[in-house]
Amino acid sequence: MRVYEAIGETLKRLDVHATFGLMGDGNLRFMTHLAHELGISYYAARHEGGAVAMADGYARVTGRVGVCSVTQGPGVTNTLTALTEARKAGSPLLLLAGDSPMRFVRHNQDVDQTAIFNSVGVAVERVRTPDTVIADVSRAFNRAWASQRPIAMQFPTDMQDLPCDATSLHAISAQRPPASRPAAEAIKLAADLVAAAKRPAIIAGRGAVRANARESLERLAEQIGALLATTAQAKGLFAGNPFYLGSSGGFASALGEKLLPEADLILAFGASLNHWTTRNRELFAASARIIHCDVERSAIGALTPVDLGLAGDAAASAEALSEELARRGLQAAGFRIPDIEREIAGFRLDDFEDQSNGRTIDPRTLMLTLDQILPRERTVVLDSGHCMGWAAVYLSAPDAAGFVFSNDFQAVGLGLGTAFGAAIARPDRLTVLTPGDGGLMMTLGELETFVRYKIPLLAIVINDAAYGAEVHLLKNVGLPSDGALFRDNDFAAIASAMGAQGMTVRDVSDLGRLQPWLDQPLGPMVVDCKVDPQLRGEWFGKVFAPGGWYQRMCGH
Repeated sequence: MRVYEAIGETLKRLDVHATFGLMGDGNLRFMTHLAHELGISYYAARHEGGAVAMADGYARVTGRVGVCSVTQGPGVTNTLTALTEARKAGSPLLLLAGDSPMRFVRHNQDVDQTAIFNSVGVAVERVRTPDTVIADVSRAFNRAWASQRPIAMQFPTDMQDLPCDATSLHAISAQRPPASRPAAEAIKLAADLVAAAKRPAIIAGRGAVRANARESLERLAEQIGALLATTAQAKGLFAGNPFYLGSSGGFASALGEKLLPEADLILAFGASLNHWTTRNRELFAASARIIHCDVERSAIGALTPVDLGLAGDAAASAEALSEELARRGLQAAGFRIPDIEREIAGFRLDDFEDQSNGRTIDPRTLMLTLDQILPRERTVVLDSGHCMGWAAVYLSAPDAAGFVFSNDFQAVGLGLGTAFGAAIARPDRLTVLTPGDGGLMMTLGELETFVRYKIPLLAIVINDAAYGAEVHLLKNVGLPSDGALFRDNDFAAIASAMGAQGMTVRDVSDLGRLQPWLDQPLGPMVVDCKVDPQLRGEWFGKVFAPGGWYQRMCGH
């Protein structure tokens, strides 16, 4: 067996089903072998950044390691924005990269790839010798899974044809460390704080999603009478629970803004408690105590001071705390009284004046209407930018796996690639992407990838013919916005030219024309939704208003 064959054989043994990439001379041998000889699905992107975003979207939805591959040199440098997003999001991802030939000192594509990966916080694993390639790939894969982060592995082109020892194939397997539980003494201290609280609230983040902690957290919340909320990234985790308030922080609803500050104890599970989630601590009562649970000790209290840390898996920690409280006989009503339940049940998101005018549609009305006509089983994917708030607030998700938000690096334009990976991960669900026109134009080539593979996608383009966030930020500081304004592109026509379907929406009645595609969603559909660039999202005003919490935090 040769090295390039052993790479694919190892991935197959590790139960990898899908890979994403863009071929060049540094990776074409092993990617072609795994696709044609081993039956592992390979999806060819149009750009290396798209390939990484695809693997990231796949990992977020499945919880498995996303695998992608690029060639050396420019193939590697083209990955950096998407790779940084995956690193900041803590996505388990294995990037298989080509590398310059070992025997060439000065190769055209030769750059210090290790330094490049390390510069964005991505660890690098190396192939030690041809005979260790199986163990080396297995080690990198399991490291990505265990550490919940991207790992890059490099293969010099002149090593890939060398023979290697394949006898270790039978001994490798995918391995994930067992869930960790906090120390017993820490659980007792947490139970003391819970027992003293009158109105607790639980905020769950991505760590709770990865730990499959919904049932454990809901049992704990019922036991102590807690309200439930999530970070923006974990939206949908408690979908359907009568005491679920939605997101905490920047995308909090008016209901969350009212009730969360009434909590005297915040229990955060797998949530970083960053300034977006807490609104720089202003969303919580000044006197509220905070218990912070995270599998990474270094994350506890790192961004917001806390009263107690629990180092452990979110589900295991919630179960341990629940057991200790049961041993003490604690069962509290807390927030879970009929008046609060009725207030949550009666809350409506449509309490606004519709700004649609026949030429442009109010994106709030757009999202609420889509929420009713789209199938319940869906995967909602958000791109970054001003556009993200409309879906984050007004479009629901069936569960946490049905909501994918690539915004940890705040990079515009990763939506199409992320949506492709999400669609491959859950072909049983309709994938709904809500990019802005700016983000869509950045990576428009990946629309052709959907067309080529005949993957259903509903792209709801928030087309304000602008970089919307910049329009409003410029307005805040009294500067002209012409540098952030663009021509109004016809995305329906662009989609048609690329082999997709397209339609234009200026009024809510136009959405009726979408139903035939929803009944039989073949390939991608691009819906060009014309939006007034002067219409500012409520969330944006709260976050970035002159003198608001973000400016105060930044010292402006």
